[in-house]
Amino acid sequence: MIFFLFYLTEAQGLSPAWAGLALLAPRLLDAVFDPILGAISDRTKTRWGRRRPYVFVGSMLYGVTFYAFLAMPNFESQIHKMIYAIVAYCAASFAYSIMTVPYSAMTAEMTSDYKERTELVGYRMVAARVGIIGASVLTPIIYATQPTLAEGFRLVGMALGGVMTLTGLIAFFTTHSAPNIEKPILSFNAVSELRAVINNKPFAILFGVFLCQNIAIGASATALVYFLTFVMNVSGAMIGPLLTVAGVTAAIFTPPWVLVSRKVGKRPAYFASLVVTCLMALPGLFLPPPLVFLLFGVYFLSAVGDAGNQLLPNSMAPDTVEVDELNTGERREGAIFGAWAFCLKLGMAVGAFLVSLVLEKYGFRAGESVQTESAIWGIRLSYCLVPFALWAGAIALLRNYSLDEARFNSVKSAIQRRY
Repeated sequence: MIFFLFYLTEAQGLSPAWAGLALLAPRLLDAVFDPILGAISDRTKTRWGRRRPYVFVGSMLYGVTFYAFLAMPNFESQIHKMIYAIVAYCAASFAYSIMTVPYSAMTAEMTSDYKERTELVGYRMVAARVGIIGASVLTPIIYATQPTLAEGFRLVGMALGGVMTLTGLIAFFTTHSAPNIEKPILSFNAVSELRAVINNKPFAILFGVFLCQNIAIGASATALVYFLTFVMNVSGAMIGPLLTVAGVTAAIFTPPWVLVSRKVGKRPAYFASLVVTCLMALPGLFLPPPLVFLLFGVYFLSAVGDAGNQLLPNSMAPDTVEVDELNTGERREGAIFGAWAFCLKLGMAVGAFLVSLVLEKYGFRAGESVQTESAIWGIRLSYCLVPFALWAGAIALLRNYSLDEARFNSVKSAIQRRY
């Protein structure tokens, strides 16, 4: 998400609004596809388990489709470029869902312990941070080796697409003995699946919080390269170290957030991390280019909060599976995490789309190295003020979430009494 809008506007020459629409359109299909895919995995029964076959197939497809998105043919027409971007992004999103929706659902199967789930997700988030650091640092290095940005991003797609397939296969082979729940649901009714997810109040509230969070992340991540390049005049060589500081900090502070959540609970810890990130969205609104070195401090503090923002909701979502089981008598890990994956992808895409609209409104000119003062101000707004408002919205919604450890254990006890 850091580079996708930048790739479409600067490497392929699409206007910001058209590029934003190309990134948003496939997410509308995910609204239907992701929960259905999760429901299908709930009903799958193989010698590899319910989820792992999809991880295998998805990992094989995702690297190829990711490369295809970044390897756009040399079209002359913007319409042809936009159509290609939408189709290729749909394919990549489809493959990503096949791999990650069942993969995420495995969290709720591996353990039913309230605190152990946080620890499990903690390992996952640290690994994710390693991937983020690698992608953030390597992407500008890779595309800078080629004579044009278009050729550079094609090489990025080839290199990182290969890594995606490899790590997906590692996940498949190393989870062969992981605990799983073989409780397939025989019937399927799309309306019933949707109703069950909506009526799961803790999940519905958490969905709203996570959606606001991911729109904020999508906006700030999409505007980041524009902010560093056009507002702060940061060279490509410095972008990597700045992003590395954020990634390393988030990885280091993930275990402390695990400990904090064990001490005070997941919701209070999540609340605190959201407040930190919300406040750190504001400095970039006023920071002048000569003080660019202060970004290291801003990114450090922001990453401290972001470590909690990624860990805690992803450890809270599995807890809502038991609430659904108590309400309906069925386990819908796949359907719930399908909706969760849709929330993540929709938020990122809407955030990118909002940035594209702001850039278009304030007169950003794709492909030009010097921008007007109006365009510079538009970049600041999309990078700082839009995310700030969304973080504040997430904080307000989280106040309504009430599934703490005591209530979760009560729900588990009620399920056990039923059987």
